[in-house]
Amino acid sequence: MKKVLFLALFVFSVGGASAQAVSLLESFNTPCAILGANYPLLWTEYGIYANEALGWTCGPTDGRTGTPGMGCNNFDGVGYFVDTAWLFTPQLNLSYYTGNIYLQYDTRFASNAGRLAVLVSNTYIPGGGDPNLGGQTWYDVTSSMSPVIGGSSSDSWETVQVDLTPFASSPMYVAFRYTSDITGSGKWVIDNVKTTQQKLGIEETGIARLPLTVIGNSSAGSITLAYSLTTAGQYDIAIYDIVGRKVYNEPLVANAGNGSHSITDISIHSGMYLVKMSNESNYGTAKVIIP
Repeated sequence: MKKVLFLALFVFSVGGASAQAVSLLESFNTPCAILGANYPLLWTEYGIYANEALGWTCGPTDGRTGTPGMGCNNFDGVGYFVDTAWLFTPQLNLSYYTGNIYLQYDTRFASNAGRLAVLVSNTYIPGGGDPNLGGQTWYDVTSSMSPVIGGSSSDSWETVQVDLTPFASSPMYVAFRYTSDITGSGKWVIDNVKTTQQKLGIEETGIARLPLTVIGNSSAGSITLAYSLTTAGQYDIAIYDIVGRKVYNEPLVANAGNGSHSITDISIHSGMYLVKMSNESNYGTAKVIIP
């Protein structure tokens, strides 16, 4: 069976010094095809034990439907340990999204000797050692998980979501934190981690997508948009560079129906950009490459 790494669009800063993901879709199929601590691109971990068996480890058949997944337990083949192990996603820049944005993943739990928490931080320092130290602030969002899971959950797969919307205005990290005691071996496995705007069990409503396209020849001083609106009103047009920085912003009063608009009051460098047109009830995005 062909293994594919589902890791959605990443954007890199100049020189590769840092990177952010504007969305996430990780199946663990490629990195976890082999047993061991094989983390996906830009995913990292921190644990209180150097013993690999006590950290987040790939299981080639541990995922949903027998595919690869990533799990953590407190048994190293000899004994049980009081363990704390963190697994960090890449830095997520979700400021492009209008409306709610969720982290969704599949999870399975075996035994009752461990606990999994999901935490979010806008101040985490990668490679900075203990994530609890050095002014790094983490918000435990486990209680907002839907459906609620806990230490007494059964050994069956569940799909759950955490609402990231309150943290989406600035870049963030999400952490899966495993803790355990010495009463037995508890194993948590996660699979199919992704960001989504659709809430579990609810059809997509509210914010509507509007067709938005870049037309003509774009340049450093001019970008022309074509759009189709169901309602007239004031919209916001913004341009973001590849590291998520807003480099331009202007209001636009537009009529319902098909229309076009040229952005001319700009002076941007060569590269790829994201153009977003939005108001409280509609939004659309389009990519543009400036030669």
